[in-house]
Formats: sequence, structure tokens, C-alpha cells
Amino acid sequence: MPKLFTTREVAELLGTLEWRVRRLFEDGSLPEPDKFGGKRAIPGSLIPQIVDLLRERNWLVSRPVSLETQRQEVASA
Repeated sequence: MPKLFTTREVAELLGTLEWRVRRLFEDGSLPEPDKFGGKRAIPGSLIPQIVDLLRERNWLVSRPVSLETQRQEVASA
């Protein structure tokens, strides 16, 4: 069985903001995965596609983003 990740876990793994990963599913760039307990169950095999899409949008940073930075970006989005 493949490893499944939540949107937050993928964002933390890649060092990006959670809303950026979420947006890839919301805008149709990626098909909506199954949900478990109201959270996306993102297969690990989808992570390379997520990385590619985040890079295309210049949303992938080389260093982890602090929780405070995430809050500020969400507030201004």
C-alpha cells in the first residue's frame, strides 16, 4: 500500500506553504485525491508532479517556511 500524506504533510515535506499545495487540487491542476476524515489522502507517487507544478509557479522555495510567514501569506492571499 502506498504511503499517503495530508496537504499539510506534503507542504512540510517540500518546505512550502500549505495553501500552495491545496491550490493545485482546487484549480484542477491535479485530480482531487480521496479524502479520509475530511483531509486529502495524497499518494506519495503524486509528489513528483506536485514538485513540478510548484516549480512552474515559482512556489517552491529552497528553505522551509516559518509558520509566521505562512500566516502572513494566507492573510494577504
